Amino acid sequence: MGYKGKACDKPAPDFSSKLKALDAQAELIVAKYDQKSAATLTLLHLAQDACGYVTPEIEQWVARWADVTPVHVHGVVTFYSMYHQAPVGRHHIRFCTTTSCVLNGSEDLLGHVKKKLGIQNGGVTPDGKYSLEESECLCACDQAPVMQVGDDYHSQLTAKKIDRILDGLK
Repeated sequence: MGYKGKACDKPAPDFSSKLKALDAQAELIVAKYDQKSAATLTLLHLAQDACGYVTPEIEQWVARWADVTPVHVHGVVTFYSMYHQAPVGRHHIRFCTTTSCVLNGSEDLLGHVKKKLGIQNGGVTPDGKYSLEESECLCACDQAPVMQVGDDYHSQLTAKKIDRILDGLK
């Protein structure tokens, strides 16, 4: 499965050796919870951090550790936008497209980002540096328009501010 449901051109790589290396950490994580299933999100973060995105193989690994079905894990992956189902750029950009941001000019700013990077929603630049995801809400309506780059929020955006942010990323 590709990026948030879009078809992917390449088969998923084999992450079995990376996942095996995470088993000791997974055991410690699961031990912190009264119910193994409560560790699902944390295990997904662990695996995604190590592998870059979540594949069906990773969903099965998490399901085994969390004592839930792979279908349950897949439901979690597809529900939360923080999990990626295909490779993303080193700098993953989430751009808010909801009402508060739109009323404050996000549509034009999103167009600016798309043109600057040469990619559309769900795309990754050819050098793998950037990826772009239109997001329903980044929960910072009072600071609109907003984008998130990795874990960092950037608010009250202008085209110049976006250029400074993107040009400053290594």
